[in-house]
Order: sequence, then structure tokens, then C-alpha cells
Amino acid sequence: MSEDKIKKTEVDLLSTAISRIISSEVLQSIMSNQLPLTNDLTDSNKIYCGKASILFVDMRESTKLPEKFNAVQLVKIYRSYIRTVVQAIRYSGGVVRDFMGDGVLAVFIDSEDGKSEDKAVHAARYITTAVDKLLNPVLDQAVKHRISCGVGIHTGEITLSKVGMKGKEQQEDAENEFGIAWIGNSTNFACKFSGAVGNGTIFISASTYAALTDIDGKQKWKYIEIAKGNNILKGYIAKQYYLQLDDDIAPCVAEEYKPVLSLVDELKMEYQKQLADLTKKSEELGKKEQLLSEKESQLNRTTVETNKKAKELIAKEKSLNVQTYRFYLDVLESGHCKTAYVTEMGEDFWEENLDELILAGAQIGKDAHAVKQEISYAMVDIYQSLKKYDKAYDFLVEQAAGHPWLHLFTVRDIVTKVGYCERLKTALYQRLRKDDLSIKQREDFTKIKDWLVFEYKQ
Repeated sequence: MSEDKIKKTEVDLLSTAISRIISSEVLQSIMSNQLPLTNDLTDSNKIYCGKASILFVDMRESTKLPEKFNAVQLVKIYRSYIRTVVQAIRYSGGVVRDFMGDGVLAVFIDSEDGKSEDKAVHAARYITTAVDKLLNPVLDQAVKHRISCGVGIHTGEITLSKVGMKGKEQQEDAENEFGIAWIGNSTNFACKFSGAVGNGTIFISASTYAALTDIDGKQKWKYIEIAKGNNILKGYIAKQYYLQLDDDIAPCVAEEYKPVLSLVDELKMEYQKQLADLTKKSEELGKKEQLLSEKESQLNRTTVETNKKAKELIAKEKSLNVQTYRFYLDVLESGHCKTAYVTEMGEDFWEENLDELILAGAQIGKDAHAVKQEISYAMVDIYQSLKKYDKAYDFLVEQAAGHPWLHLFTVRDIVTKVGYCERLKTALYQRLRKDDLSIKQREDFTKIKDWLVFEYKQ
């Protein structure tokens, strides 16, 4: 059993190594048209920098394979899959630089053979073609299994350096444990892109897409924003974007375990879910109210008890009305500062929810102006995103009349585009005569009023 301590000789060895690394000058070299090999790198502070396209491919739901197959079958599945991926990378001009379980990391750089982006995308298409048309038909026949994998690509600046440790003192046969550290975000992004898709889908970053030389091929790609955990991944995807084969082979595609949903699609689904939950709660409350009324009639309760129950029902109805108002308020507020989302949902969507908010406001005692003033900041931004500046101006007037804040740059943008400002000036004068603004808010409103009066020229 090992001692419960680190020997002094090992402490001295590590301290010396750390001091040497920290104190040594970092020597930087620019990568040319070939990646340095691990064995060609020295155990020193020498780094290589340059632009590269990083590809990461990962098998979907591989953790479940040991539950379905024995060791012999697993060996055949993994080895045939990795062999397929490595050939696709190698024959597309890339180099495999790491194996992470069933994930494979490859690097492509610019050379006389072409740009790194073109080579990485070719490798990704090679992988999806070979997996769906060559590997899966064989696996489906042999072990009744089809592989699904996602491919992610990101292009950017990377830095690489040799890391690890040479052998071990007094043990000549000890293995050198060296590898390459990839410094930069490209590897991280490629892994995240790969993890967000499956079933032969390729997810590339905007930097990769922008540099592709195949203009016609760019039409195959669709811009998408995908919510992954706490991150929003932005880029382009292409599904089953196969390379051609001499023989026409039908693809053998794995069952899709989870569809790729854009951020807008996810928001629409969440909106429908919340609306369905609200409707269900309303129906349940109605049933409970009916049952309560029947029981009251059957038991012939006293007037005091009946009044008490009636008050409870009124309170529940008020609570539901407040929840309904809050729901539509949240829907409209969700469009604030989200131009792509606002545009995707369309003008009719936002105005329908605005009408519902006004109706819900009436149920809780708020008139239309009070409702519009409360949501004015969001509606101004929504109509700006939709380029409906006359409507944005109408809500700007409501914001000046009753909202606690107003931004000068927003006023400038909208007033300049519509070419008029009299109602807004009147609203500002009336608001400044009230005593409902803080010192800072009053300063902001005064600056806006002064700009309209002294600087803006119609």
C-alpha cells in the first residue's frame, strides 16, 4: 500500500519542472500548411498558432449500447465506427488528434489542397454518407443496430503545445506520457455543436459557413439558433447532406431520438404549453365551482355560508383573471430586445396577444391606456423590430405618459423615421408637471423634451 505522503524526491522533481515551465520564455511559431506531429514537438514552452477548423463527431446514446450488446458485438460496433470516421477525416485532408470515448476530434488547416473550412465540411459529409450508406446497412444486418452521430465544426484561431511528462526516473521502460493541448474556443464550440444534433446532421459555426467556397452548396445550409443548457448555439445545419457514390445506395438512417428544434420552435412549444396549462386550470376551476354550487343546493346551507362561498369563488375568479393578465404580459415582454424572435413570430401574433392583454386588463379593472402604458416599452421595441415605426411612435407616447423610464436613443430613432413628434412633446410636458418621477428619471425625460424642442428639425 502506498505511503500517505508525497516523497521529497517527487516534490523536488515537480517543483523544478514547474519553475522551468513558468520561468521559460514562450516561443511562438505560426503553423504553415501542415500540423506539427506530437513526436516533432519538444517538451518546452514552444507553441504553434494559427487558424484551423476543428471537427468533432460523437455517437448518440452510446452509453446505452452495453445494455443491448455483449462485448464481442460492442467491439465490432465501435471499431467499425471509428475506422469509418478516421478514413473520412484522413481522406478529406484532416488529421485526427484525439479520441474521447466514442468521440473523435480532428483538425484541418489551410494548405495548397484547399481551405480548412471546405475540407472539414467535406469530412463531415463523408462521415454522414459512410455511416448511413455503408456502415449502418452492415450493422443493421449483423446486430440489428444503426448508428446515429452528430458532427460539429468551428473555425477560429488555435494555439497548441506539447504537454505531459517524459518517462519516470530509474525506470527505463516507463512510457512517455505526452499529448497536445489545444488552447482556444474552437474545440469547445465544435464539441457543443456536435452534441446539439444527431442522425447525420452537421452543425457548423458562422465563421466556417462564411468561408465556404461552394456558393451553390451554401443553399443546403439553414441558419439556426439552438438552446443547449444555458447556452444559445448559433450557426448553420445541414441534414443528410451526402456525398455522391458510384453506386446509388439508399441511406440506412437511425431512428431520430430527439428532433433538432430551433430556439423559436422551442419558444412556440413553451407558449402553447403554458396556454394549455392555463386553459386546463380554468376548466378545472369551472368544474369545481359547479360541484360546489350543487353541494350548496343539496345541503341548503344558510345565507351566511352561501355568501362566504360566493366570496371565495369571486376571489378565485379574480386570481385567475390576474394570472391570465400576467400570462399575456409575459408573452409580450418576451419579445423585448429579441429581433429575430419577434420577426419570426410575426406582427399578427404580437397584436393578437396585445388584444388579449387589454381584455384581460379590463377584467381586473385596468383601462386600455393603463395596460398600454405598462407594456409600452416592450411594444415600442417589438414594432421597431417589425419596422412598424408609426405604431412604435403610438406606444412611445403611451410610454412617455405613464411608464417610469424612456430612452433618448429610442426616441431619436423613431421620431426621425416617422417625421413628427407633437403628441410626444405634449405627453412629455404633461408628465413633467406630475410628481411621479425620480430625480434621475426626471433628468432623462427633460433631456428628451429638450431634444425634441431645440434640436430635432422636422
